[in-house]
Amino acid sequence: ESSTLGEAMQEAVESVEESALTKETELSHSTLLPPINVEATELADVFCITDFITEGEMSALLPFTEVLRECTQTHVDEWRAQKKYPEFVLSRLPVTIEDEEMARLRLAQLLYISYMVTLVTMKQGRLRFKREGFPNTPAVVIDTLYRKYTSQGQGEDGKVRTTISDQQRAKLLNHIAALALIIDNYRVPYEELCRDTGIKPRLLADTFRQMGCSCKKLKKQDGSVRAIASLSLPVKLPPLVIRKGGKKRD
Repeated sequence: ESSTLGEAMQEAVESVEESALTKETELSHSTLLPPINVEATELADVFCITDFITEGEMSALLPFTEVLRECTQTHVDEWRAQKKYPEFVLSRLPVTIEDEEMARLRLAQLLYISYMVTLVTMKQGRLRFKREGFPNTPAVVIDTLYRKYTSQGQGEDGKVRTTISDQQRAKLLNHIAALALIIDNYRVPYEELCRDTGIKPRLLADTFRQMGCSCKKLKKQDGSVRAIASLSLPVKLPPLVIRKGGKKRD
């Protein structure tokens, strides 16, 4: 009887621990992903652009889109040689949208994703030089990126250090992938993002799948393969799989 009681108590403890672990994992999962409207009936409503770029940032960015708006393919080729922007951005220039307001918004999104790529690839030791790392960038954009995706703390030597944790880097990568979906109307060829961020295709595909995307490899006429992440409705997020030790796989 005492053995049965002991087993029952042990099962109760394990049940509580499993429940707490599940809640902790779901919380971690939800805070790393951008807000996703799984009830959206239009793809344009799945994400809200202000969850990525605040209104203040957008206002500050618009004047910086002038150079991109007036660029030609010659400029793009020169910027590619200079590695001035990520390939994801360069391959989408020049923007040929006729509506001026829509063109400016698209260019602001491209600029913003270039800043996000810069941050995710920045070495820890360079994070403290944020002005030098982001030349010709609105101060509000730099400050917001650092507030959302980095942490500051005092080291043993008393100096303030800026760091990006693994979770913050994962969050930043998730937001890059989601913004790429917005820019490409929810169908993204993501090889360029792999090269820009240094992330392996398999891992970036997992990032897209976390947000309900399907990832496929399509063979082009020249024989090369193109990896595509696409989102369709209704949005179906994958279930969480809890592993021992609190790790999860989506």
